[in-house]
Amino acid sequence: MCAMKIPRPFNRKSNLARLSGDTRSEDIKRLLLVRARLGILLLWCVLVLTIVIYVSVQAEPVNYGMMVLLLVAFLLVELGTNFFPFGEYRPYLFFIMMCAVLALISSLVYFTGNRESLLGFLFLAVPIYAAAYYSYAGTLLVSSITAVALFIPFFSGNIEPVQILSLTLSAVSYFILGLIACYIVEHEEPYARESHEFGRLLEVSRTREKEISVVYDLSRKFSYTLDLETVLNTTTALARRMLESKGSIVFLVEEGRPTLKAGLGIRPSADMGTVEIPSGEEWMKRLSHGNNVVEENLQLPWLPLPQEEQNDYYDIAAAPLFFGREVAGYMICFTPTDRPFPKDHIEILSTLASQAAVAVEKAHLYTRTLADKTKLETIFSALRDGLLVTDSSGILIQANAVAENIFKVGSSIIGQRLSTLLKSAVATAEFGDYDLEEALEAALGGHDISGEMTFAGEDGITAQAHFIPLKDEPVGVSGVVLFLHDITELKRLDAMKPNFVSNVSHELRTPLTSISGYVDLLIAGRAGTLTAKQEKYLSVVKEQATNLTKMIEDLLDLSRLKSAGERTRLEKTNIAKAIDESIKRLEDQARKKDIKVEARVSTNVPAAAANHARVTQIIANILENAIKFTPPGGLVEISALKNEPYVQVQVTDNGIGIPPAALPLVFNRFFQAQPGNAAESGGFGLGLAISREIVDLYGGSISAESEPGKGSTFFFTVPIYSADIAGD
Repeated sequence: MCAMKIPRPFNRKSNLARLSGDTRSEDIKRLLLVRARLGILLLWCVLVLTIVIYVSVQAEPVNYGMMVLLLVAFLLVELGTNFFPFGEYRPYLFFIMMCAVLALISSLVYFTGNRESLLGFLFLAVPIYAAAYYSYAGTLLVSSITAVALFIPFFSGNIEPVQILSLTLSAVSYFILGLIACYIVEHEEPYARESHEFGRLLEVSRTREKEISVVYDLSRKFSYTLDLETVLNTTTALARRMLESKGSIVFLVEEGRPTLKAGLGIRPSADMGTVEIPSGEEWMKRLSHGNNVVEENLQLPWLPLPQEEQNDYYDIAAAPLFFGREVAGYMICFTPTDRPFPKDHIEILSTLASQAAVAVEKAHLYTRTLADKTKLETIFSALRDGLLVTDSSGILIQANAVAENIFKVGSSIIGQRLSTLLKSAVATAEFGDYDLEEALEAALGGHDISGEMTFAGEDGITAQAHFIPLKDEPVGVSGVVLFLHDITELKRLDAMKPNFVSNVSHELRTPLTSISGYVDLLIAGRAGTLTAKQEKYLSVVKEQATNLTKMIEDLLDLSRLKSAGERTRLEKTNIAKAIDESIKRLEDQARKKDIKVEARVSTNVPAAAANHARVTQIIANILENAIKFTPPGGLVEISALKNEPYVQVQVTDNGIGIPPAALPLVFNRFFQAQPGNAAESGGFGLGLAISREIVDLYGGSISAESEPGKGSTFFFTVPIYSADIAGD
């Protein structure tokens, strides 16, 4: 609900320096300070203008210092009188303004005869002015400073006893006048305050009564429906009735354009979709920025009014509709200029707009929720994967047909406990360190868990399982989603793959050996002398045959790594020696590109429990990649250190780097982060995949970090050698 802004009561506190602990509120200051503001401004303007003209006409030399003081003090007094926040208690700021007033009066007295000036009576205004703002202590302080200002012209030169007496009496009169003024204000204040407060409260209560009535009426009507059209029609009808206007209309902003959605007082047959609000007019700009608007004497040619009313003039009252902090629409009422809107009607319209905005947003949310529900149900039923949803206690609340088919349950599984259902249907499950029940509990605790399940039955379905917690901000985990993706056929094909790769690789190696042999014979000239072009072409054939042979060897290597017994061939491996052999193996390749390879192996690096040839192969694969993708003149560094319970090897280069999107994929088979560069270097994307297989075989880990243009760092770990591991 839009609340009226109630002015804060004015607080008359103690003097500006807290000389008194008395604190009171006062309203009579409005008569003395606010309502008299214009007269005070005009008085100072007339006095200063007169003095400036008078001084300008005088032939005597002008004291420019005093003239500057006069003008500066005048400017400060004018600004203070015009902009001082009288609705708040600012004692220090008011004291500065009093000092400026004294400086101004002193300047005026100086230019009108100093000691003989007839404007000395102006000093009397200062205590009165102070009494209207301060309490007794503050008024006495200002009166004291005023008395000092009165004596200033007499500080230089001789002074008669009569003058001393006169000045003393004047000073005393300032104190008496200030005290009398304070007394009057003090005793008139309660009556003025009570009268003002009574009038204000009466006005507020009437406005509140009307607003509460409007809000109640709206809430009652809006509680019956979430239909957007009904909400808008109800709002326009109520706005027209409450504001007693000729018509009322509501625009909603859709796709950045205000669209007329409901209207009364316009032609019933009008096409509301074609009505364009005048966005260029000043009142419309204020409205679009979130301000309430009341504008008078306007024509409304953009509205589809009845023909006989199109040239009439209207007053409009408009309020924005807010969705959060965004202006999402406008409510506009219009009435003939001979029946203007009362001042409080904009508050009523603003209240209507606030309530309507809430109702419209609820209607939009309801519509979107229905649409989202329909989409989700369509997607849910169309999924080819199994999908199950539980509540926070693990009870199934939703399952699609695919999931029910996987579990092969005759009746619906809704309402059953998922853990019980899985226990009865799953033959084996693999979730890393978790068993099946622990995986579900971890998901209900807020963790994503992935693994595989094999279901009991003749089909022996194997599914990739993914537990995803449903996280709700206020309550934590509100349930779990279980995805089941059937990978039975993929597992079968994966089991066939090693044999297939091995057989194909063996079959390809024989013809490749023949091709390479005959190419060597041709290049050696055994079949006759070759031209330079023939030799060039045969060299390309030889190079590509060698590359293809290397790829086949790599594929066979991957196949062998999958075979049983590889992990049992553990030995005490010297990491420093493996690094040295890898560097020597790639020495020529590094020298051709003018790349410096440096080894930094910690002296306390222990031996690794692995196969020496395999560890050397890992280092060589990573080192070869680093050399390939480092520009000439670059640097590649290899280091090793103890990282209990592993030995960690690190290869760092300052090459071209790996794009962020490609980094998670660099250890996949045949993946090349920089395809163009890799092709030029003769790579097939198998070296890092082989390295990962070897590291996994020994229970270690391998990873990479990179920043494009700045280089890459590869890490891998293998277990530290011990007698226990060797025994295994």
